[in-house]
Amino acid sequence: MQRDPVSVVVPFRGQPEDAAAVLARVGRLRLAPRDELVIADNSDDACLVAAVGADRPVRAVRAGGERSSYHARNAGARAAGREWLLFMDADCDPDPGLLDAYFSETPGEGVGALAGQILGDFQQSSFLARYVESRKFFRQDSGLLAEAGVAATGNLLVRREAFDAIAGFTEGIRSAGDVDLCRRLRSAGWAIEARQNAVVRHRHRDSLPSLLSAIARYGAGSRWLDQREPGTSPPWPLVSGVVGVALDVPRNLVRGRVEEAAFRLVDGAGLAAHVVGYRMSNAAPPLLKLSL
Repeated sequence: MQRDPVSVVVPFRGQPEDAAAVLARVGRLRLAPRDELVIADNSDDACLVAAVGADRPVRAVRAGGERSSYHARNAGARAAGREWLLFMDADCDPDPGLLDAYFSETPGEGVGALAGQILGDFQQSSFLARYVESRKFFRQDSGLLAEAGVAATGNLLVRREAFDAIAGFTEGIRSAGDVDLCRRLRSAGWAIEARQNAVVRHRHRDSLPSLLSAIARYGAGSRWLDQREPGTSPPWPLVSGVVGVALDVPRNLVRGRVEEAAFRLVDGAGLAAHVVGYRMSNAAPPLLKLSL
């Protein structure tokens, strides 16, 4: 297939065993001769940089200074040299033909980004994984976190020219940098198109504290967005949402829908977490240490 070359940019923060897992995931991608893989290591001890040897077709760069995936993505983009930048999360498992799927239709000159699809990992069967999938958290088209005209950087292909024109991601933040990037692309006149057949599979969180922590972080990001553009990202409606949960739980139990009743309880906890997070800072913390 004839298509433009792509730089795959993945931010990473984790332990040595996590580094091995992400290297295995990106290694499944079917690459054309001019494609490249760049991983930006945002971990405290740069364990992925140490894990990448000369025998791997991956370039690892250090992304020190602050603990932020957007800072890491910018570092990876600076090291990349292709016409398109595919931003993918480290916990996403790409279809091998992901890059070709993005170019199943040739993007027009005014297209600044292509939004792929993010589905759940079909191998996960835990209660919370089923919950997240039922709420379509990360679906680019209709998910709980979806917004018209924006896409998550778990699976987003950006034209290099457009990325450079808006100076990349906003740094110094923990959350909502992908929404901000897409809004700025649109404001600069670039279009964002969907590519639903360009699929990655996301491994959902298996513990309730971890899930609620992530939702609280989304809340902090929403407030940051709302401060930049008032009225665009309000907090989730806690009072009406909790009332709805209180009514739905017994209804589902009476109908024998026990799992849906439990899902609604998690909905209520998520609403509370988002509202709490909305009062928190969205500032990215510094890395614990900067040395290799």
